[in-house]
Amino acid sequence: MSEPDYTVCMGNAIAMDNGRQPSGESRGNALQAAQREATRDRLVEGAIRVFTRKGYAASVVADVLKEAQVSRASFYAHFSSMQALVEEIADRFAPVWQPYYAQLARMPGKTREQLRDWCGQMVRFYRENEAICVILAHAVLLDQEIYGKTARYQEVLIDLLADGEPRLAHLREDAGARMRVGLVLSQLDRSCYYLGVRQWPKDPAAGVAAMADLLYHFLHGEMERGGA
Repeated sequence: MSEPDYTVCMGNAIAMDNGRQPSGESRGNALQAAQREATRDRLVEGAIRVFTRKGYAASVVADVLKEAQVSRASFYAHFSSMQALVEEIADRFAPVWQPYYAQLARMPGKTREQLRDWCGQMVRFYRENEAICVILAHAVLLDQEIYGKTARYQEVLIDLLADGEPRLAHLREDAGARMRVGLVLSQLDRSCYYLGVRQWPKDPAAGVAAMADLLYHFLHGEMERGGA
């Protein structure tokens, strides 16, 4: 059974609220938009399966077309390149992981215990999202454009920290502080990857504690600078 077309349903509801039935043209436009979005979803989901099975470096457009059952013309109607497709995967993944960093920014006190719990959550998150984490890690190493995309996400994370903790507000304007945070975030990302995805060691408790200690000393050092 096919899933209901929520785009059309919402379009109908809006039109009915305005006291009129949707025209044939609006129904057709909504259907085309829904079909276009469904094709884009198939390409993204197919690419994830292909990259997981073959690896990003070994995959080509033809692999994605076969997996998604989509024509080459349809692929290029949505994406200019494989790089653009991976960037779409990264964009869709961002709303999944960003709330964790918002939680870190708003965390009262930022004690060692709180940070240890948070780091443990992050390691579990990487483990539960292993396929996407591996794809993006490989793509970043191989493609400068994708690296640039992920670097922009790091800027978003720094702003989250600045907005969520008054004593870190200086991160908004202080270029040196932003660089320090960027280095720590990169190290945190690699630690989560190795502990969560590579599962090294099998029991990550010691690694999680080390991550929490690093984060504690860094954040409290920056908060002292910001409060001075």
